[in-house]
Amino acid sequence: MNFIEQRGLTAAAQRMSDRPHGTRLRYLAGCKCFHCRRANSDYERERQKARESGDWNGIVDAAGARAHLRRLSRQGVGRRIVHAVSDVSVTVLQEIRAGRKTRIRARTERRILAVTPAARGDATLIPAGPTWQRIEWLLEEGFTKGRIALELGRKTRALQINRRTVTVRTAARVEALVRRYQQ
Repeated sequence: MNFIEQRGLTAAAQRMSDRPHGTRLRYLAGCKCFHCRRANSDYERERQKARESGDWNGIVDAAGARAHLRRLSRQGVGRRIVHAVSDVSVTVLQEIRAGRKTRIRARTERRILAVTPAARGDATLIPAGPTWQRIEWLLEEGFTKGRIALELGRKTRALQINRRTVTVRTAARVEALVRRYQQ
């Protein structure tokens, strides 16, 4: 009894041989009938067409994707947002970022590299400097802190905004308020 049988598993070739004729899996299991050879040829023809059109999906080094994920992380784009935008599983993203996955499919790399810092979530923290510059402009224009707070949708007149970091949502609301009154 070999290792596969001891573990209660079946060999891949055995599982594939149960497939119907005219499928690539049956061809890979060893069947060389006309229908199975044709299925394999169709598959290879489609792969070749995809490669020629630039949709090659071979194995590539994950270093570029890893560096991009780290850059995005420093800019406030976390793995859950990258997952939502790229449709690459969170587990795969974690494995790439940690360096445990060193080689990935080219299509996966392209989807990760397509994610930009613009994908930040509303709750992402960003530096508060530019937001406070806009608040100070509003104060110079005659706004009170209470009015700014109410205009931003706060329930009280207390303008409680951190001086170091603000959320993307707060920065966007302050920016919209400034634009509304600059015109």
